[in-house]
Amino acid sequence: MPHRVASHLGEFDVRERLAPLPAWLSQIAFAIFCLGVEVLLRLGINAAAPGSAPFAVIYPAVLAATLFAGWQSGLLVLVISELAAWYFVIPEQMSFRLANTADAPRMAVIFFTGLLVIGLAEIFRQATQNNNRMRKAQLEEQALLLREVDHRIKNNFAMVTGLIDMQRRRSADETVKAALSEVLARVDSFGRAHQHLYHDPRNVGSVAMREYIEGLCDALAQALTLRGAITLSCSADEGRMDRDRAVSIGLLINELVTNAAKHAFVGRDTGTVDVSLRRSADGWVLRVEDDGVGLEAAGAAKPTQGGLGQRLVDAFVRQAHGALSTESSENGTRVIVELKDAA
Repeated sequence: MPHRVASHLGEFDVRERLAPLPAWLSQIAFAIFCLGVEVLLRLGINAAAPGSAPFAVIYPAVLAATLFAGWQSGLLVLVISELAAWYFVIPEQMSFRLANTADAPRMAVIFFTGLLVIGLAEIFRQATQNNNRMRKAQLEEQALLLREVDHRIKNNFAMVTGLIDMQRRRSADETVKAALSEVLARVDSFGRAHQHLYHDPRNVGSVAMREYIEGLCDALAQALTLRGAITLSCSADEGRMDRDRAVSIGLLINELVTNAAKHAFVGRDTGTVDVSLRRSADGWVLRVEDDGVGLEAAGAAKPTQGGLGQRLVDAFVRQAHGALSTESSENGTRVIVELKDAA
């Protein structure tokens, strides 16, 4: 927490905030502001304890001016504060004459102490700003590397899907074609998961689930148009989730939606598949529902319990640390996956 506060202090610069004003004008304006606050503090102290610690408020004003506007602003506050204290506080008041010879060394000590405060504050400010610049440069470099890796992975997915599709087209065996089509769809689902996940270099460890699910469903909806008039609707609550878990959920949605489109609407040309991801008291709940004929009526067309599709669904549920349950009737099928937050 202290490190974050220090970082924010170093990032704040009055000269940048007041741009396009000239830097020197911004420094003078902020020095005047600090002097005004100093006067108000002095009046408040005098009201509570008249005459006590006449120079105490100089140092906070000098420190603030240096931290937020640079050493020039801090020096201006110090000089004006010293002259004001000399003229209004030290006897003889309303004069620059010194009635007490000990006041001259005291004024010198206050001035050099103020210079020390300025020096230390400027060193801190410069060090913090240098650290922030280095951190930003590292983030930019990481973003560049991430974009490069992302580009290469996209090319690899495109190459793999292209090879599978070419082999599928060349095959004369319909069984082989069907198997390669399923492989192609699953490889494509991995590609879509990557496309929607690895595009934000600031949050590579977590995923904004609403944006991710909606983007994934848009791609699935386009694929479903090839299967007839099957409508896909999706909705998701706002929230972020661990990247690896989000990948598993995306692949699970892809498998469940694809299975529903292939098997739920036997003897029908139309149907609806609804996907929802909602926050719950202890995590998330994923629902994939269809208004098809139900598992029993579609039994002949459904993959076997030990088939690849079912094994993939089970694997994705385990990877997402979820618990799956299925409800089915002649009005359709509902798959519910409860995803509890990590303890």
